[in-house]
Amino acid sequence: MAAALLLVIGVTVPAYAAFTSYRTEVTGITPATPGLEATSTLNGEQITVSNTSSAEVVVDGYQGEPYLKITSAGVWQNDLSPAVYLNKEQTIGNIPRDANADQPPQWTKISDGHRAQWHDHRIHWMGATEPPAVAADPRHPHLINNWTIPIAVGETTGEIAGTLSYVPPSRLGTYLTYGGIGLAVVVVIALQVLVLRRRRGSRDAREA
Repeated sequence: MAAALLLVIGVTVPAYAAFTSYRTEVTGITPATPGLEATSTLNGEQITVSNTSSAEVVVDGYQGEPYLKITSAGVWQNDLSPAVYLNKEQTIGNIPRDANADQPPQWTKISDGHRAQWHDHRIHWMGATEPPAVAADPRHPHLINNWTIPIAVGETTGEIAGTLSYVPPSRLGTYLTYGGIGLAVVVVIALQVLVLRRRRGSRDAREA
């Protein structure tokens, strides 16, 4: 029965993610290149770069080192880039001793596709507390910052640009979330009652 409760709640709770208070949005790429696109999830969990152009696109890590190389023929990561390890966690991951942003890149192919997706700490809110503007006025939207991820398209340097904004939590989202959890509990209780009645009915039939 506990498993059933987890199953129902597991279906209901993710809806809450749609009502997160922070919004990440990609606003542009320079240089503008046909076939080069970037998108992010609304909550900033992931950024995706797709490259079907003839140019090689290199994404810089946090120390300006080559981090990812994206082409129409595949995706490579620089195993010496600290970003490879930092991006494995939502906060700050552990960096092995041999990771060194100052060394020439050591490329390892990680995909045969033309699309790379990763968690990037530059595009979401990292603070343990709310930004000052949000703490002072949580009932109104705020632009938290304009973020950039440096890239190179062929021999031309550029960037992926975007915004991180705060949006007041939706009351509808809260109602739907707790309403869904409440409904899940009611359904589980009803199922439990039904199972107990069937067991009691079977036992009475055997005794008769």
